[in-house]
Amino acid sequence: MKDLNRKAQFYILGTILVGLGVLVWEVLQFDTQQIWVSLALGVLGSLSLIFKVEGSTSRSHYNISFLIYAFSFVLLGPEATILVMTVSNLSEWIWYRYPWYIPSFNIFSHIIVLYLSGVVYRSLGPSLNTFDFMDVASLFITLGTFTVGNHLMVGLVIWFARGENFKQSGIFSFFPLMLDFILLCMGASVALIWMISPYAIVFVLLPLYLIYTTLKVPALERQTETDPKTGIFNARYFEQALLSELHRSNRFDRPLTVVMGDMDLLRNINNTYGHLAGDEVLIGIARILKNSTREYDVVARFGGEEFAILLPETKANEAMVHIEVIRKAIEAAEFSVQTSVTPIKATMSFGIAEREGFDQTHKDIIHNADAALYHSKLRGRNQVFVYSEEGYVNLFHHTENTRPRPNRENIQPAPLAADSSQPVPKSNPVPHQDGSETENGGKNHNKQVKQRSQITNQLFFAGMTFASLLLFAVLYRPDSPVNWIGLIAFASLVILTEWLSIDIYLRDTAISTSGAPLIAGFLIFGPIAAPFLGLTLSIVAMLKHGSKPIRFFFNLSNQMLAGLLCIGLLQVSGVTFANLAPWQQLITSLIAAVVVYMSTTWLIAIGMGLEFNIPTKVIWMEKFSWLAPYYLSMGVIAYALIFSFTDAGLLGLLVILVPLMMLRLSQRQYIEKTKGVVDELRGKNLALQSSSDEIKKLNEGLLNALAEVVDLRDPYVLGHSKQVARVAEMLATKLGLAPKQVELMHKAGLLHDIGKLGISEAILFKPGKLTAYEYDTVKRHVILGAEILETSHSLHSLIPIIRHHHEHYDGGGYPNGLIGSDIPIEARILAVADAVEAMASDRPYRRGRNINGIINELKRCANNQFDPLVVKAFVVLAQEHGESLVTNSARKIEFKEEVHAWGVSPEVVWVRGTPPG
Repeated sequence: MKDLNRKAQFYILGTILVGLGVLVWEVLQFDTQQIWVSLALGVLGSLSLIFKVEGSTSRSHYNISFLIYAFSFVLLGPEATILVMTVSNLSEWIWYRYPWYIPSFNIFSHIIVLYLSGVVYRSLGPSLNTFDFMDVASLFITLGTFTVGNHLMVGLVIWFARGENFKQSGIFSFFPLMLDFILLCMGASVALIWMISPYAIVFVLLPLYLIYTTLKVPALERQTETDPKTGIFNARYFEQALLSELHRSNRFDRPLTVVMGDMDLLRNINNTYGHLAGDEVLIGIARILKNSTREYDVVARFGGEEFAILLPETKANEAMVHIEVIRKAIEAAEFSVQTSVTPIKATMSFGIAEREGFDQTHKDIIHNADAALYHSKLRGRNQVFVYSEEGYVNLFHHTENTRPRPNRENIQPAPLAADSSQPVPKSNPVPHQDGSETENGGKNHNKQVKQRSQITNQLFFAGMTFASLLLFAVLYRPDSPVNWIGLIAFASLVILTEWLSIDIYLRDTAISTSGAPLIAGFLIFGPIAAPFLGLTLSIVAMLKHGSKPIRFFFNLSNQMLAGLLCIGLLQVSGVTFANLAPWQQLITSLIAAVVVYMSTTWLIAIGMGLEFNIPTKVIWMEKFSWLAPYYLSMGVIAYALIFSFTDAGLLGLLVILVPLMMLRLSQRQYIEKTKGVVDELRGKNLALQSSSDEIKKLNEGLLNALAEVVDLRDPYVLGHSKQVARVAEMLATKLGLAPKQVELMHKAGLLHDIGKLGISEAILFKPGKLTAYEYDTVKRHVILGAEILETSHSLHSLIPIIRHHHEHYDGGGYPNGLIGSDIPIEARILAVADAVEAMASDRPYRRGRNINGIINELKRCANNQFDPLVVKAFVVLAQEHGESLVTNSARKIEFKEEVHAWGVSPEVVWVRGTPPG
C-alpha cells in the first residue's frame, strides 16, 4: 500500500473503517438461524471467485459470485448476504494471497454498497410473498443501485491510485455494467423461481453452465494459439493467419509483408549462462516485438529462436523502416538473468518479403523472407534485408546484393485462378500473370452468373413461401381458442431479443436469443403462433437491418416453416403439449430446438449459397455448426418460459427474461472473440483503417486537451507544449524521419511535460533557488511521465522519448546519463524543440530571445547538451522560416493580465524556481 499515493491510501482506509462499522451493525441484526445457509452460499461464492474464468486477456476475468450474492439477498436479506460476501472474499484472499488492502477494500466496499442497497430495498417496501410486478421492479431497482454503487467505489480507487477518471478506466462502460447487473438479476430470478418451485431452478442453472463454458472460450483459444514460453502466438496460428490474410490480400489486391527474425548466437548465451538465461532473453525479445507492432499485426514464435511477424496493409520498404527500429531496440536492450552479475545483451537478424503476385502461396512468402534472413546472417548478423526479384536490399546501409534469387524449383507455385479446378468467386476478376484482368469474357460471364443467381434465389424464396402457407393450411384449426394476451407477451419477448441480435460475418445476417420465446410460443399456442411470431420477428429484423422486402418474406417463411414443423411433429405423434409430463415437456422443448436450429440455419445457408455461389455445406459448417449448443440451451430456456408462464403468468416471463439476456451477452462475447477467423469477406483491414482514422482524430483531441491541462498548471507557459510539438514535428521532417516517427514527435511534444502533474506546485513554482532535494524531485518528472504513459498501451512508443528528452549529448543529462547515439533520436529532437520554445518565451527573470539569439545558444551547446545534427537541422529551418519559426507563448499571458486589470480575477504570476548552486 506504500506504493499508492495519499489520496488512494486515505480512500481505502476510510472505506475499510466505514465498512467495518457497517459490518458490526449488521452482525448485531443477523438472524443466527440463517447461519448454515449463509455459510453454504459463502462456500459457493468462494468457489466462484477461486475458479474464475480467464477472459480474452490474462488480466481479465469473469465469475458468477454476483449471482450468488443476489440469490442470498432475495432469500435471506442484506444481513446474511454480507456474511456470504465476507466469506467469499476472504477465501479468495487466502487462495491467491493478494496484498491485504485489495481484498479488504473489496470486502468493505461491498458491505457499504450492500448496506445502501438494503436501505433502498426497504424504502421501496417490496413484499415478494405477493409476487406482483411492482415488487419485482423494486428488486431490480435495488440491484441496479448495487451495480452502480460497486462500480463507483472501484472507479474512485482507480482514479485516486492511477489518476484515471471514469472514462479513462472504462469502469462505467456498457459491457462490464451490464454483465454485473445481468448476473445480479439472474441470481434474483433464480431466487424467485426457487420460491415458486425449488426443483425448477435446474432449468435456469443449465444455461448458466453454457454461459460459463462460453466465457472460457477466448482463454482456451488463446492457450491453443500461443507459445507457452513467450506468450505470443505460435507457428500454427501464424500460418492460419497468413493464409487468411493472403486470401484477403489477393481478393482486394492489397499489400502484405512477412518478416522472419532469428536471434543471433543463442547457443553462446545458453553455453555461457545456461538455458534458463536463454529462455529469459527469448521472452524479453518476444516482449519487444509485441510492444513494437500494431494491434492487428501478428507476432509469433516460429520455433527455437526464430520469430515471424505478419504485417497486413504494409509494403516491404515500409516494413523495413519499422523493423530497423525494432532491431535497434533489441540491440539496445539489456536482459537480467540470475547467472550473470551484469545484464546480458543480444542481437537479431531479420529478413523481409512481401506478396508479389496472385500466384504466390503463403509458403512462397515465408521462403523468401527466410532467404533474406539467412542473407542477413551471412552478411555479419544483426542486419535487416529485404527479398526482391534482383536480390537482397538493405536500405539503411545503402547496399544491395544483386545475386540471383534462390532456386525455387522445389517449390510448386499455386495454379493460376483461370487454370484452377476450384470455383472462382464471382466477385473476383480472374488475374493473369501480368496482373491484368479479362474484360469481355469475364464481365459477361459474371453478369450471366449473377442473373442466374437472382432467378434461382427468387424461385427458392417462392418455394419456401408456398411450403409455409401450405403447411399452415394443413395444421391450423379455426375453432381452436387463442390466448391473445399471452401470445402478445411472447411477441414482445421476440421483439426485445431480436432487436438485441448480434450481427455475424455477413451483412444482414445475425443471431439472437429470440429462439427461446419462439420455441415456447410454438409449443404453447399452436399453429397460430407460427405466422404471428414469425411476422413479429421478420418486421423487427427488417427495421433493424434495413432489409429488402425479399429478405423480409424469406425470414417470415423460414420462421413459419420451423414453427409449423415443430407443431406438425406434435400433431403426428397424437399428443398435446399441455398434457405431457414435465420431463416429457422438457424433452419436447429440446427436440423443438433442434428442429428450429436445423431448419432455419440450413435454409439460411442455402439462400446464402445461392447468392454468393458458395457450397451450402461449406457455409453451414463455417458459420452455423457452432451454434448447436446455444440452440439446445434455448430449448431449456424455452421450457423455463413455458413453466414460468404456466405457473406465474406474465410475471414469470419477466423473471426468465434475465437469463435470456445473459445468454445473449455470452453469445456476443463468443462471437466478438472468434469472428476474426471467418471475417475475410468483410475486408477487415479496410474497416480497421477507417476506425483508425476516427481514433486518431479522437486521440489528437485528447492529447491536445491533456497538453492544455499540463500547461495550465504554469500560467506563464500557456501553449508551451503545442509549440514544442510543432517545432519537434518540423525538425523530424527536416531530418528525414519516417511519417510514423514524425507523428510520434508531435504526440511526444504535446506530452513531454506530463510528468510535472506529479510534482508539487510548491516546488515547481518556488520563486527562489531550489534545494538539492527539490531539484532531484523536479528531475523526476521525466520518470513520472514515462510511468504515466505505461498505463496506455497506445502511448508506449512515447515512453523512451519522454524519459530521455533531458539527456545531454555528452552524457551530463538525466535520468540515465546516456551519451550520443544511445539517446533515442526522437528524444534528441525533443530536447532541442523544448529548449527552443523555452528560449523564445519571456520569463520573469529574462526576456525571450529572437531567432538569432536562439541559434547562437544552440550552436554554443552543440556536442555538449544537444545533438549537432539536430542543431544543424534547426538552423536550416530558421533560414527558411525566419522569426515565424518560434513563438513567444508568454505574451498570451500578458494580454490576459491586461484584461484582468479591468475587474476579472488576476492570475498568479510566478518566478520559476532555479536549480541549487
